[in-house]
Amino acid sequence: MRCASPLFVCSFTLQSVVLSAALCTNSAEAALVGNYVVGSGANASFIQFQFTNENTYLYEVRYNGSMTGRALFDVVAAAQPGFFSFTYDSFSFGDFVTGITIGADTDFGYGSPPDYLDYWHYWTRASGTDAWTESFIGFADRVVANGSWDGWAFNSASAPNAVPAPGALALLAGGLLTTRRRR
Repeated sequence: MRCASPLFVCSFTLQSVVLSAALCTNSAEAALVGNYVVGSGANASFIQFQFTNENTYLYEVRYNGSMTGRALFDVVAAAQPGFFSFTYDSFSFGDFVTGITIGADTDFGYGSPPDYLDYWHYWTRASGTDAWTESFIGFADRVVANGSWDGWAFNSASAPNAVPAPGALALLAGGLLTTRRRR
């Protein structure tokens, strides 16, 4: 993918490097549509949702005590009624997420023929720097830890695409505020 950024002409500072990295994307990076912080507490876990159109949302969920992947969804739903919703079916082996809606993006499915990919694939990682691994337990049974990530990708057998780390997003925002246009 080609990168062009006529918006800024920057000197080579850490901020401009982060800005360039954010403006220059490749096919392995997600289209980050929204980045939200919800809940309260000393711990933070992250949930990344990637829709079929590759629109991606990143949530930092704050909490105290013990929390499951399912409980993270409940915190987000309570914080964003009418914007975030999800559906699931319960079975003896656990809950199966069938649909997620965030704003105007929505995907729903059970894994239908011919390719059986139209469902929400569940991925996890211990931190933002670790590789994604496919989860072999359901989100209601997964106990998250401070700094852990849960990833959900619809209609794809691949792990969620890369998004900027939450710290990089803060650095980028700071860089946008302090970068001056040079002539």
